[in-house]
Amino acid sequence: MTAVPGARAGAWPGEAAGPAGQGWATAGPAGIDPSVRETVEQIVRAVRDGDDAAIRTLLADLAAVADTAALLYLRERLYATR
Repeated sequence: MTAVPGARAGAWPGEAAGPAGQGWATAGPAGIDPSVRETVEQIVRAVRDGDDAAIRTLLADLAAVADTAALLYLRERLYATR
């Protein structure tokens, strides 16, 4: 990996430059369809409950309609502290 001038620490070439310590910018829930947001919340609950069957079903539902914002929101929700 080659350092990119002005990029945050650990940035890959071509990655957006930003101040060090800034995390991923996500499109918040306001930019996501309410049904997609509810599916994400159901996935988060299923993951926390350890319900593998529900996780598989919900991920298949999400895959049919998800865009980048929805996937980033899912990531944010899964990594959020309880």
